[in-house]
Amino acid sequence: MTHHEPRHRPAAPPTVFWPRCTAVHGCTGRASGELGSCAAHLRPREFERFVAALRPGADVDLRGVTVPAWLLDAVLDAVTGPDGRPHLGRTRFDGAVLPSDAALRGFCVEGDSSFDGACFLGGVSFYDARFFGNVSFRGARFGRNVSFHEARFHRHASFEEAVFTGDAVFGETRWHADASFRNAVFMGAACFDRARFGRDAAMQAACFGGSVSFKRVRVARHARFERTRFRHGVWLGPLVAGGRIGLTDATVHGGLRVHAAAPLVTARGATVHGEADFRLRHAELDLEDTLFEGPAAVRSLAHQIQGLAEPAWAGPPAVRLTSLRRADATGLLLADVDLSRCGFLGLRTDALRITGDCLFATVPGRRRLRPGHRGGRAVLAEDLARGGDAPYDDRLRVLYLALARATADADRGRVARDFRYSALEMRRHGERDPWRRAGLHLLWITCGYGLRAGRAVAWLAVIVALVCYGASFLRHDAQADSVHAAHVGGRNT
Repeated sequence: MTHHEPRHRPAAPPTVFWPRCTAVHGCTGRASGELGSCAAHLRPREFERFVAALRPGADVDLRGVTVPAWLLDAVLDAVTGPDGRPHLGRTRFDGAVLPSDAALRGFCVEGDSSFDGACFLGGVSFYDARFFGNVSFRGARFGRNVSFHEARFHRHASFEEAVFTGDAVFGETRWHADASFRNAVFMGAACFDRARFGRDAAMQAACFGGSVSFKRVRVARHARFERTRFRHGVWLGPLVAGGRIGLTDATVHGGLRVHAAAPLVTARGATVHGEADFRLRHAELDLEDTLFEGPAAVRSLAHQIQGLAEPAWAGPPAVRLTSLRRADATGLLLADVDLSRCGFLGLRTDALRITGDCLFATVPGRRRLRPGHRGGRAVLAEDLARGGDAPYDDRLRVLYLALARATADADRGRVARDFRYSALEMRRHGERDPWRRAGLHLLWITCGYGLRAGRAVAWLAVIVALVCYGASFLRHDAQADSVHAAHVGGRNT
């Protein structure tokens, strides 16, 4: 090194927003002693006074402190109440480093608490913990497994941008207000089985690297998974949501299963690398622009989900599929689904099957059609929306033919005939060759393209009546000629 080069200077300590510890260079802990030391660097007498000042329900401020196990144990022992639980008031662990295997079971925080940016070096258990105020784990890092099993959050809880390196267990956890996991990262398995959310379960843009389970979950309002990434599949349900289940722009590797009752389920723009199965009740389902790189199925659940109380929803339990526009699937099965308002234009699938009691729009009157019900001709909602003067659209003709094939194998022969009839109607209105158009007009008038037996019978009856009338008329004329001839012959005689 020449004399012109500056000597190496140590990196500046990170900026904090509290008075820093001065006992050890580089320590970011909040100063709490008379000499400016943090709780971990207090002298013995100062530490004794620090612990002696603590009582159950006392405020604790360990922001930025690298907390050794003996310090954490001393603090928790000092605030433990007669019920055997540690009771704290306003609690601050922002930026703190907590020891491995921190035992926070039964932890009870009566005021607001903050663990923003905290680092848990090893496994940590908040089993049966109670948080009566707002709580934030924003940006926290969990080095190994973490458990919030049977924990209770009475106000807003935030885990935004938190990183869970090991498995995360939230089984039977209760959130009485919103729970936010936006942009959180789960590297291991995540379990939310039997959890209860008092308002929203917000998990937008989160990343789940391991398996995910949401069995027997109840969400009072919205379960939000927009832009969320699932690396090893996801099982949502059985689940009941009072509002929306949002999977818009989500990415799922390994398969998606949604078994739920909710007013609205939307998966617009979602990508599923694997099988997808939607088993729903009381739901409007939107699958517009969705990509399924495997077979997909949509089914209605006829019976209530056992063990989960449903709100008093009005209307039938059948799924109302609102859009399949531009959806792409290897195979698609629709069973017992209301398709009376569903858009199909742009749907791409190698195999489409429609089974069970699926409802379609009808004309005239736009009534719904059930198998065997003579309420009108089954048509697509997009055909009704076009209006009578709309230009010819060959996409609808192709779509009608595809739906006719999809419904032909099931006990829906009349619906398949209606779709073939609509496809020929589209062809008749769009045919440019005059002779072919005239032939189609003739087929339409006489027998409904061979699909309307009643029309052919009516024409046959008219022809038979005309023939009978003609024969009767000829017979009458012949008798009149015979009488006239006999009369003329008698006069001549």
